[in-house]
Amino acid sequence: MSPSPQAAAHQEKRAQLAATTARAAGNVWQRVGSEDVRGSWTRLLPEALAILTGAQLAASRSAEPWLEQLLGRDDERAESDLLVPESLTGVAPDGRSLAELLMYPVWAVLHAIGEGLPLVAAFARGRALLDLLVRTVVADTGRAADLVAMIVRPAITSYVRVVELPACARCILLAGREYGLTTGFERHPRCDCTMEPVTRTHQPQPVDAMDVFRQMSPEQQHKVFGEAAVKAIADGADITQVVNARRGMTTATRYGRKIQATTEGITRRGIAGSRRAKFERRAGARYATAKAPRLMPEEIYRLADDREHAIRLLCRNGYIV
Repeated sequence: MSPSPQAAAHQEKRAQLAATTARAAGNVWQRVGSEDVRGSWTRLLPEALAILTGAQLAASRSAEPWLEQLLGRDDERAESDLLVPESLTGVAPDGRSLAELLMYPVWAVLHAIGEGLPLVAAFARGRALLDLLVRTVVADTGRAADLVAMIVRPAITSYVRVVELPACARCILLAGREYGLTTGFERHPRCDCTMEPVTRTHQPQPVDAMDVFRQMSPEQQHKVFGEAAVKAIADGADITQVVNARRGMTTATRYGRKIQATTEGITRRGIAGSRRAKFERRAGARYATAKAPRLMPEEIYRLADDREHAIRLLCRNGYIV
């Protein structure tokens, strides 16, 4: 399902808030002294915490106004049913204190120095981790606020995932999928996807991963999926099979050399596995898997003599379904 203009704008504002907060926290990080990394960051920590908790509060406070703009005012709800934005601030989404979480960049720097990295590289590693943590906390807090505000509205029965570009391949696969309100939101660090409610009268328009893929420029497609994957999709491969294959990427020795293969979907139940004749159960494995390797698209295009040959290999390896 495709997001409404209001849901897309809500997602964009959340992403901007996360980015702005990360920049502000990064500016504080710039003042950490190399002579006493832990001590100087500890002294700066209250400032960083104030920035992050302020962003959490802003993300939480935006949930109710957004739903009211999207669905209208729900006058039947009691005051006690309204989201309390302050309840979602001061802690990380996994329950740890923000102070504990924000010490991780320091440990990363000290570990890097212990490995012999130059100070510049060590501090860059800490800054990158701080950026990841801040963006993730802001996004997760906002999604939690949205979900709480949705659950207390009886008219909302489910939600759909809002994926706006730029996005990673895994998120693109989930674009527009509908979930129950008690279903956890699948996300990765720095994920800025959001959700849109579904009611009897508010039904977002259907959309899927290929719709998002077609919105992307060739440069975006190659950056997110890779050249071989884009070529495979253009040749008729299923986008889900192409993306999921990367979860099990490995190498195997066949044809007298090492090849790129995947362990994804090679059981009898998998699409690729169902197209194999011989199976074997390796020691400690729960299921038998195909003896012949499932080639990655990159390997298929290296081996193929021409486009017709590539399409045959894509079919045999379970990419064209």
